[in-house]
Amino acid sequence: MQLVNFVRSAQFNEDMVGGSVALLAQRLRQDPGALSELSARFDADIRILPLAEGPVDEYQQNRLARGQLLVDTTNEGRTARLLYQMSESELLDVQLSTVTEVQAQASAYLLLEDWQRSGESIEAFIKRMQPRFGFPLSVVDIDKLFLSDSDFARMQYGDVLVRISIEGQQAEALAKLPGQPRALRLGPIDAFNPYSWQAIFVITAIGIMLLGLGVYWVVNSFEIRLRKLEQATSRLAQGHLSARVAISGTDPVSRLGQAFNKMAEHIQRLISIQREMVRAVSHELRTPVARIRFGLQIIEDSVDDAYVSKQLTGMDSDIQELDELIDEILTYARLEEGGPLLDFQKVNVADVAVQVVEEARPPAHVSVSYAGASPENAHYAEVEPRYIHRAIQNLVGNAGRYASSRVRVSCTIGTDTCRVDVEDDGPGIPEEDWDRVFTAFARLDDSRTRSSGGYGLGLSIVRRIAYWHGGRAMVSRSEALGGAKFSLIWPRRHHE
Repeated sequence: MQLVNFVRSAQFNEDMVGGSVALLAQRLRQDPGALSELSARFDADIRILPLAEGPVDEYQQNRLARGQLLVDTTNEGRTARLLYQMSESELLDVQLSTVTEVQAQASAYLLLEDWQRSGESIEAFIKRMQPRFGFPLSVVDIDKLFLSDSDFARMQYGDVLVRISIEGQQAEALAKLPGQPRALRLGPIDAFNPYSWQAIFVITAIGIMLLGLGVYWVVNSFEIRLRKLEQATSRLAQGHLSARVAISGTDPVSRLGQAFNKMAEHIQRLISIQREMVRAVSHELRTPVARIRFGLQIIEDSVDDAYVSKQLTGMDSDIQELDELIDEILTYARLEEGGPLLDFQKVNVADVAVQVVEEARPPAHVSVSYAGASPENAHYAEVEPRYIHRAIQNLVGNAGRYASSRVRVSCTIGTDTCRVDVEDDGPGIPEEDWDRVFTAFARLDDSRTRSSGGYGLGLSIVRRIAYWHGGRAMVSRSEALGGAKFSLIWPRRHHE
């Protein structure tokens, strides 16, 4: 506000005294001997100096050369020094010790004298002189001025009347035109208002800008740090358990980052323990299973009893199932606990589905066929081929165990998604069990008996593979075959 008002007050002072100084300079050019008389009229020390004794500042010199007025105020505006360039070699120096109504009266007298000397009409004279003044000049009828008797009498005697409003915010000078019922009016002159709407607007605009910059800086810093936290969270969700957030300070975002890091460390520790336990258990199980199988083979070679051989064959089949169960548990653990690091490749999904159908070994009474997109059309998608192959294989194997005679595999490649459907003509799955069928170790004995085998992990593995590909696995009823219909849907393109 001080900076704005400093500029405004300087301009205000120049506007108020600029016309009077121009009148002085004009009179002194015409009559240099009137210097003493003008000094007395204006109650000021008026001198004519050589231009060399003027200001040395280049900016002030340029202003004087352009005909502008220099105002130097001291003692809180009670004294002032005015500099005005009269000619190429002379400088008018006016020093005022006090600013009173005397200067306004003297300016009015000079205007009347110059008008009378000019021979112009008062309107033409005012129009010519107005650009020199920072306040309006006009001619008004005396009877419209609402003057008291004493003020009217003073003006009739040729006095210049200076009127100031009760609030002190406006002032004007009135001088009667000789021989006319009209008066020359200087003003009204508004007092300097340090809280004008322009200054308030500028200060408000600057305040809003500074406040906006501060808010932007705070919000932007929070957003950048939250974005880093989001990236770390996404990496943790993708299976990068070592993802952490850099922490600095004690603000809420930093505390949130500390909580995230503690949570990530706890999750990593738990998953590490579980993985170690699964690996240890599987290793410890494989060793005695291998010994039992080796012992059974020795017994089979040394026993000729048909009944014993049949029992040994059944035990060997049970051991094989135990091996397969261990493999399923390990696969499910890798997919469930933190997720694998998938190597996505551009693969023809239809070709993978056909390969699974060709490799399928269903029961003798069940046939597996492929329908849908042709592999020759090269319907490529970004997948992890090993896991997609495993997911389709699990669905085909599951359908083969429960089908009455037919299993059909179909593949649909859209613009943005891939879909593989595996249908069978078995008993199907009740709708109330559709959400439970993908749960680990779930067995739906009411619709599918244990005689079909399985460990309850195959569909759970399918669900996790779909999840790590950004898709999902669903179950419904096959309209074509009447049994269950399992669908695997995932995006065609992988997004990091």
